Amino acid sequence: MDKKDGRVSVVINSMDDIAQMQDLRSAVTVMIEFGISTTNLQSLMDAKKRIKHEGLKKAIDEDKENRLKLKEKYSQSYEFFKELPKQVQMDLNQVFKDIDKQFQDRPEELSKNECTILIAGETNAGKSTLINLLLGCDLMPTSRFPCTATLCEIRSDKSGVKEATVYYRTVQLDGETESLKAPERLNISESKNQELLKKYLTEVDDNGECPVERIEVVWPFPMLEDGIVIVDTPGIGGTSSMLKYISKYLEKPFGSIYVINNRNEWEVSKRGLQDFLRTVVTSAGEDYNPEAALFVVNKWDEIPENDRSTLQEFIWKKLSSLNPGLKEEQLCYISLTEADMAIEFGTHTADHKKLSTAISILLHDSLRNRLNSHYRWISAVLKRCAYSLKVSRVLASKNKDKVPEEFVAIQNQMDRIEKNVDESLASLGRNMDKEVDLICKRIEDALKSQELQKELFNWTPEEYPTTRDKRKLCKELEEKLAQKVATVLTKWEKSNNIVADIKTNIIRVFKRDLELMEDQITKCEGALLDGESRMITDLYKSIKKQAPVKHLFKKAKASSEDDDLLSVKGLGAVVCSAGHIDLSSKNEEIKTVVNNFNICPETKLCEAMGLFISSIFENRELKAKVHKYFNKFMKGIDTIARMINDFLKADLKLMKNLTEEMQEYDQTLKVVSRRLISKCYKLQGQLDIFFVNYIMKFDYKLEDLSWNIKEHPIGWGSFGNIYLAHIKGGKRSDGSALPVALKVCSYPLTEHIVTDILLEDHTLRDLDHQHIVKYYGATFKYRNIRQRKDLQWIMVLETCKDTLKNVFIGPEVENPGKVSNDSGHQMRAMKFMASYAIQICKGLKYLHDKGFVHRDVKLENILVLINNFKLHGIIRVSLSILETIRCLASSPVYMAPEVMLQFDHNVDSKADIYSLAIVLWEMWYGMDAIDDICCLIFPSFEECIKKGLRPSMSKSVKPPDNWAALIKASWEYEAYKRPDITEHIRFFDDFLRTN
Repeated sequence: MDKKDGRVSVVINSMDDIAQMQDLRSAVTVMIEFGISTTNLQSLMDAKKRIKHEGLKKAIDEDKENRLKLKEKYSQSYEFFKELPKQVQMDLNQVFKDIDKQFQDRPEELSKNECTILIAGETNAGKSTLINLLLGCDLMPTSRFPCTATLCEIRSDKSGVKEATVYYRTVQLDGETESLKAPERLNISESKNQELLKKYLTEVDDNGECPVERIEVVWPFPMLEDGIVIVDTPGIGGTSSMLKYISKYLEKPFGSIYVINNRNEWEVSKRGLQDFLRTVVTSAGEDYNPEAALFVVNKWDEIPENDRSTLQEFIWKKLSSLNPGLKEEQLCYISLTEADMAIEFGTHTADHKKLSTAISILLHDSLRNRLNSHYRWISAVLKRCAYSLKVSRVLASKNKDKVPEEFVAIQNQMDRIEKNVDESLASLGRNMDKEVDLICKRIEDALKSQELQKELFNWTPEEYPTTRDKRKLCKELEEKLAQKVATVLTKWEKSNNIVADIKTNIIRVFKRDLELMEDQITKCEGALLDGESRMITDLYKSIKKQAPVKHLFKKAKASSEDDDLLSVKGLGAVVCSAGHIDLSSKNEEIKTVVNNFNICPETKLCEAMGLFISSIFENRELKAKVHKYFNKFMKGIDTIARMINDFLKADLKLMKNLTEEMQEYDQTLKVVSRRLISKCYKLQGQLDIFFVNYIMKFDYKLEDLSWNIKEHPIGWGSFGNIYLAHIKGGKRSDGSALPVALKVCSYPLTEHIVTDILLEDHTLRDLDHQHIVKYYGATFKYRNIRQRKDLQWIMVLETCKDTLKNVFIGPEVENPGKVSNDSGHQMRAMKFMASYAIQICKGLKYLHDKGFVHRDVKLENILVLINNFKLHGIIRVSLSILETIRCLASSPVYMAPEVMLQFDHNVDSKADIYSLAIVLWEMWYGMDAIDDICCLIFPSFEECIKKGLRPSMSKSVKPPDNWAALIKASWEYEAYKRPDITEHIRFFDDFLRTN
């Protein structure tokens, strides 16, 4: 089998390849290659079915093998955990609650041979029709029946069993939970019991509740492999408790198919989808993978051909805003009814074929998602192990007399952070109260305004209630009034940015405070590790649940008309929920309106609207409802803030335990920690190799790229050679193929380098800035293709036509240092240089603000793309000093003293400032800095740098005093004396504005 991406691929994993098979001969060739039986093969369609079926079966078999391998990783990690000093075990138990029990329970979860695919959607969307298509039989109730009202779990049984087990809802009786009835088993091989099954699935009582809690169906479905469980859910808009019932299925990794009823107004679908996605993310947490989701837009046959492309674009925009990271292949447009009819005639529609392909990919992604969840937990444990062990080794190496003093300083800093958390939460609450009062007043003024009343009191005959029964009329009247108020108010709210203002005025301030505290925690933890940031960066990326502030707010983007993060219903619906039209009340005006409604509907509707609006402000519920509305977004923020304190306390307790033990065991800790850290890194590397080979989904396959490896590389670096390629099907705005640069790692992936490369990959994916070279993703190739060994990592990057070195270095270039001071040419040259310098600085500021250090700033690593300039090069967030020196050996002149001389482990953004100073000097004089100082080097380059040797600022055309002062300050020997990147931006911005 082909293990590309660590899974079934080529023909089997790429279902598009199956769809493209044009003749039976090519299909048979594939079947023989993969050992699929060709006996009694009837047609090309039959061959494609067998290949798909066999592909899924092989993927499930491979998943079983991978779960066994992961169980072994659990076993190895647990054995390692038991070797750790008791202080480190205590620390891990505080970060990962009941870690011993988790080490027992999690492997058991892997033993379960089930992967759940959840089917959801609004009422009458066509979920049951979809399931019948998937299963190949008419088992679920469709349009001839009422909608599905309960959960239905569907499993395959190849032994021929056909049965259903009905579990009834539980109730509270005398303080005890009891089932309404004992579970009932049905033999559904009989047609009468199949009809009874459909009745159980759809039956509801007078309160709209289904007496059945769930039904388990077992059937020998030919297209459903063992281990895949399909769960059908009640429609959103049907039973009100649907999301509560399905939440248990969302606690573990899963795949989901959401069916959208295309006939409904989009806003209805959007609200249901928002509700579903919010529940999914809340329940699954970090285990939720947006890729393991499929969206099926049903009833596509009802859309005119001319309108389809416009509607597709509209739906794509809406779904993308609700589910960031969505890919086009995760959307399917289909008429499930037409697909069902086609099957009766022995064929399949084109849309049905596309849907089958998408579902096959979804199943693969769902299996991988489950493995990924377990991989991440083991990885997080190992990284916390390494952190704790490193802290113990650092403390054991310190002067015993200084440790208590440092401990007190760190504890004081953490106490201040905890106090700031409490103050920020209190301030947030006070500000929210003030904002709610203001919003309620604005709502009242708006509803009484002439502009909104024109819309609210304007009714057409199509909007009139139709019933004559007074009680039903009262209910229908209230619904229509509420709907109109909600629609008008929501439109008013969006045009006045009410929600956006709340986020701007309050939420963003709180976000800023929390992010600042998170940065302070990083510094505190850095102090425990003598300033080494590598481990903390890696730790935070692996344990997002422990300090999730930046991760959380990264998801919570600013509200737009397409992204109402605060509520499923919207502010208008919340406001109108405070109003009512109630016949049982003592309000005679309401009774008069209802009693005389049919005499003059338009007049009475207007009267009813006035009464309804008045009731909103009379019952005093409005403020509480609006407050609750905003609290939906605020929900969990208190928990998030407390997580900061939990993380702090875990670190403090670790340090306290280590300090108490250190007096007696300091030398032992040094030796033991060094050995255990080495073993921890080895386990992490082996785990990451497993991840890359069997779990990771690469962004591209080699066949997606047009690239000839035999061509000469366009560049070289410490990571590997750089080649020019094109992404097949990747089009630029002018229609041409998208060019990319491929950075091919020079050496095969091993357990010693894989963790750093994965961290680099995660880091680059987080970068998005106009002055940073875009990272498109990764692919790989095997050095030994035949044996599929020696995997080489390939980075796919944006490519640019030139480097800044070719722009500024050369005899024909008019650099400021080559032209006369008093000529107009020099001012033009200075403006030209400043315009480039400010873009370089903005790119560096973006990196520094995110906590990264570039470590390789030089003219060759600044690329030119038309009039835009981009920083290029691997962001060295994870390399040690020695590794950095090896990587930068080709450009020592740019290296800050603290990097070159290795006297400071805490290399921060000031190292980039030093490099920037050299770059600015070269841009001024138009020559390589190394050429200016190489003749002065004696006895060694390092010694000269230590003694203050820098490129000369005394050449014939010197920079102005303020320019020279900035450059000299930036290459100061002591890092703390160098100005930060913001000062550089301000300097060049002021120059360009005033000249």
